[in-house]
Formats: sequence, C-alpha cells, structure tokens
Amino acid sequence: MFTPHVLPLQPSVLAAGQALSLRPRCAGVLEVVQGRVWLTLRGSWSDRPGAVADHVLQAGEHLCIAAGQHAVVETWGPCASADAAALCWSGVTAAPATLAPAAGAASCDWEGGVVQPLRDLRHALGQGGRALGTAMADVAGAGGRCVAGLARFALHRTVPRRQRGPCAALP
Repeated sequence: MFTPHVLPLQPSVLAAGQALSLRPRCAGVLEVVQGRVWLTLRGSWSDRPGAVADHVLQAGEHLCIAAGQHAVVETWGPCASADAAALCWSGVTAAPATLAPAAGAASCDWEGGVVQPLRDLRHALGQGGRALGTAMADVAGAGGRCVAGLARFALHRTVPRRQRGPCAALP
C-alpha cells in the first residue's frame, strides 16, 4: 500500500487485491471510472472528528474528500473476485458545489504548505520519542544485566574454592 498525496488527473488503475491510501492536501473529488471499490474515509468532519465512514462506489459514482482526510480505497466485489478498478482524482477547481465554499486556493495553499508539514513533523517527533524511549529501556536493561553479571563474577572469585581431592581425615 502506498500513500500518494495526489492522484493523476487521468484514471489510475487499482488491481484486484490492492489497496490505496490517500491523504490529500487539498479538497477534491475521487471518481470511480471503472469497477467497484470499498472506500473507508476517516477524520476531519466538524461534527464528528476522527469518525470513520465506509462507502461502496461503482463506476460513475464519486465522493468528495476534504483536505487532510484519510481515505483507504480497495477493489470490492462479490466472493472476493473483484476486478480492477480505475479511479480519477479532481482537485478543488474541478470539484462540484458540494464542497465547502471556503475550500479555495488560499486554504489549499495553507493546508499543503503549513498544516500538513506540521502534522508530518508532529508524527515524526512522536515516532522519534517512542524510539528514544525504547532505546533507553534497552540500555537500562543491558546495564542491569551487566551489573548482575559483574556481581556474579565477583561472588565467584571471592568465595573459596572447594577441595577437589578426597576429604582430609578428621583429627
């Protein structure tokens, strides 16, 4: 699965069994030119932030996707025998009147030039923090094992060795 920010204006083919993850920087319309797809749309609704909605779209149907929403598209058909699907993305300028009027070129520039890079940075810093925390835990565990090993070695060296030969007769 790959995550393009923008699909080309000509139809893109999605083979059977493949999935496509979209997170557009600008609002637009995803149209199914051929075949049938299952689309899961997440986030950015003002009344239900983070909500998930599933849609089944056939050839000729379209769905408006707002900037920043995450859409996962996969071919869909009965009995898992889905054929390839062709998708076409139209940006804000070609979107129908169902898109919010505030989604103009300026908001698209702001979204793509400022907001999305900040989201990406926040995500990267979060992953870096988690990686650093995991590394610190691993170092602490290794240090503990090292101290335990040194203590075991020191204890082995300081305890007198047992006599290996036959026991001496007691007086």
